[in-house]
Amino acid sequence: MAASPSKAWNIQNYILAALGGTLAATAIVITVSAIFEPARISFSVTHASRTTLGDSSGVWLNLTVSANNRGHQRTKVQYESIFIDLVNSTKPTARDRVHADVNATAWANKTLPSPSLLSVDASALLIDENTREGFAGDQVNLTVVVMAQVHFKVGVARTRLYGIKVFCGGVHFAHVQDNSSDATVRYCHS
Repeated sequence: MAASPSKAWNIQNYILAALGGTLAATAIVITVSAIFEPARISFSVTHASRTTLGDSSGVWLNLTVSANNRGHQRTKVQYESIFIDLVNSTKPTARDRVHADVNATAWANKTLPSPSLLSVDASALLIDENTREGFAGDQVNLTVVVMAQVHFKVGVARTRLYGIKVFCGGVHFAHVQDNSSDATVRYCHS
């Protein structure tokens, strides 16, 4: 004896159930993606200066990079690493990139709430004559390349490691003895 058509599932019922399940799974994925959306972080160079060593054997390039976390109130940021390079591509025969040493005490082992502002100091010592000429001349504007690796935390959940790379162009390192300061903030872009 065959089951009555009202009690047995036919192919249409299975298709509707699969579509309903797909719709529910999609709604869950969209909700989770919205909750775990990474915060928006913008970088800018807020200070740039240069200092000549007393015996004129080298030049220090000093800068401060600020990271502004404008995320949701519930999103926190944990910086794992920050690297800063100074790039000058105007002299094709000379060295075009110098790595700056970053002071990690401002962000090491800290989870910062949103919104928050983080200032990171970095410096590079230029000793070679060609490098000094290419990176510390009076008319030289450099590109600052900031690379950061961050985790975002939403509640107790932690996101994957995100890599961020931005470029801050036209940064001029004013000489400290001139009592001049390049107070122009240079915003970075990806």
